Parts: sequence; C-alpha cells; structure tokens
Amino acid sequence: MNYSIFYRRSIGVDRIEQEVAEFDIFVSAFNSSDRISTVFGRVPAKRKLWLVHPEYQYTEIDTVNVQPSVRPTTLDEVGQVSELLAQLGDITGLHVCIDITGFMRHVIAFLFAKLAVSGVSKVYALYSEPISYNKQEDTIFSTTTTGRVRPVRGMGGPNDARAKDHLIIGVGYDHKLISEVSNFKDDAAIHPLFALPSLSADMYQQSAVKAAESGDVALRTEWITNRRFAPANDPFSTAAVVSELVASIDRIGEPANIYLSPLSTKAQTLGFSLYWIFEGRQRSGVSLLLPECEIYSRETSSGLRRLWLYEVELN
Repeated sequence: MNYSIFYRRSIGVDRIEQEVAEFDIFVSAFNSSDRISTVFGRVPAKRKLWLVHPEYQYTEIDTVNVQPSVRPTTLDEVGQVSELLAQLGDITGLHVCIDITGFMRHVIAFLFAKLAVSGVSKVYALYSEPISYNKQEDTIFSTTTTGRVRPVRGMGGPNDARAKDHLIIGVGYDHKLISEVSNFKDDAAIHPLFALPSLSADMYQQSAVKAAESGDVALRTEWITNRRFAPANDPFSTAAVVSELVASIDRIGEPANIYLSPLSTKAQTLGFSLYWIFEGRQRSGVSLLLPECEIYSRETSSGLRRLWLYEVELN
C-alpha cells in the first residue's frame, strides 16, 4: 500500500474560511477546548453536528446550547458510531468532514472501519494542533479506565497460539494506558512508535518523559532497539511506518500475531486505523487493542496552532 498518494494539507488559523471549501456535513466531538469550538464555528458547512461522548461526562444542563447533537449513552464504540451514522442518514455522494480532534480513540478506529466496509468511497478528516498542553508532561487525558484491554469491536484478528506476539504501541502522554496494554500482552515483543516530528518542539520530550513512567515496559531493551518514529500530525505517514514495521516482522519468517495500540495523537490513531483497513484485516492475526476508558478529560490544551485536512479515500 502506497500511503504517500493520500492528500493532506495544513491550514492557517487565520485562513480557515478562505482555505476550507464548504462541506455538506461537518461532525465534531464536543469538549471544552477552545480549539474544538473555534474550528466548529468557522469551518463552512451546510449542516453541522456535535457528537457528545459519554466519556466526557457532560450533563444535559452543561450542554444545553450544544445543538444539534448526538448523545450516546453507551461507552461501546458500536453503539456510539451507530447512533452517529443513524443521525447522519444517507451520506452517499456527500462531502463529509469529521473533526477527529475531540473524538475517543476507539470511536475513531471503529468509525472509519465502519465507513470503509459500508462502501463510503471518501471522507475528509480534520485535526487541529494545540499550541501547548495545559500541564505539559503532566497532562492527563484518560482519567479513569475500567482496567480492561480489548480489541476494538470487529478489529480483532484470529490469533495463532503457536505464533510470537508483537505489540506496536503509539506512544503518547498517557503512561498508565501504555502500562495497561503492555501488561495485558506482557509476553509480546514491544515496538514503541514515537510521535516525531511532534506537534511542537517540546512535546516529544514531554511524551518521552511520561512514557518512561510506564513501568517495566520502558526498562526493556526493546524499548530502545525497536523504537520507530512517525509524524504526530500525519495519519498516512503513521500508517506507512506501521506497514513497514509489520513487513519487517514478517520477513523474519516466523508466525507472528500483531497487536496495534494507538495511544498517541488522534491523527496517529487514524493512521493505525487506516493500516488495519487497508492491510491489517487482510493479514491473519492483526488486532487493534485499546484500554477501555470511562472518563476522559474535557480540556487539556491551550490555543490553536494550525489545522490539518486529510482526504481519506476508503476504497
């Protein structure tokens, strides 16, 4: 798969209205970050829709003015995506843009996989970069999890019990999630994928500092020797790096189960999902794993640096 053919471009904050063509539908996940509301208000679209994730734990009073909106009550990605797509209706032939910035990771992964298997040929994705995270390396995104780690629904491949397990982790600030995933697959070979270039000069160092607190996994030799890098804001380059990494594992010539766990930026989460859509589901033994999140921080960032618009061709 040649991921370099996909089109992406950056958009200046002061040129959103001039550089973004009007969409038929624009969807964003609501939270308290200014970069979410700013983009929602300024991107031109005939129809706009908020998705209010239950993980943010907003009450109806909190979001009385957040309209029109879809408000799932289940944490499960199937239920959330089903309610969203039911509200959107038939999108055949429409220009649909999804701002993934505030989306939950498991919903991003399942939504794009669902669109792909449903025959949607192209959808646009948008991601906004913050100027900084409020608490720098101490920023907490997923505040509470269930303690369970599982494949995203429909994205767990059949595994060979005789094969070696390989865990590819997208490394972000959530060191507790890295620990949960690595403990769940404690016998797997570890392949950390760091976000570099990062969204700003200091964010790579911040994520590396937090990742070092992930427990035993960060003390393993593989944490250094198997380290890979992909741009924090580029899902297509991320998918390409994952693809190359899986190919290198396969060249060893031994049976291998592949576990993908995107715990970095939402753009990289999309990249992991795209690899699974285009290659992973055709290869036996590829699963996309995530910890179950119950509560997610409503606001973690300050400012809006720039936007990225991605054309995701799903066929």
